[in-house]
Parts: sequence; structure tokens; C-alpha cells
Amino acid sequence: MGLFSKEEPKNYEIDGKQLICTFCGTDTFYTRQEQLHSPGLTILNMEWADKTATCFVCGSCGYMHWFMR
Repeated sequence: MGLFSKEEPKNYEIDGKQLICTFCGTDTFYTRQEQLHSPGLTILNMEWADKTATCFVCGSCGYMHWFMR
């Protein structure tokens, strides 16, 4: 993101609402997928089977907004 990526931050809508950073108010974000870890699968060393969430990282301050469906 930013320093090592050629991706530019973009505007996003979630359920018809413009995504705005709750920290700095900017409206441009990078996206990434993050793994959600549950205690049961972590004990079994099977984190790869856990769900993922889409994260929107603010293009200005870096605050991460998590969304899971």
C-alpha cells in the first residue's frame, strides 16, 4: 500500500453509503483481505480455514476499517 504498491487509493460505497474514514474524514482507501482467527482453529493449527474480512485502509492516515459479511 502506498510505498510498495502501485495501487492508488479509491472511493468506496458500502450498502449505498460513501465510506468515510472515522478518524480523519478522508474518502479514499486501499483494500486488503485479512484472516480472522478463532481459538478453536488456532489450537488445531488450522487458521487457514477461518473466515476473512475485507479491510479498507485509509489512504491518508492508515486507519483500518473492517467489514465482514
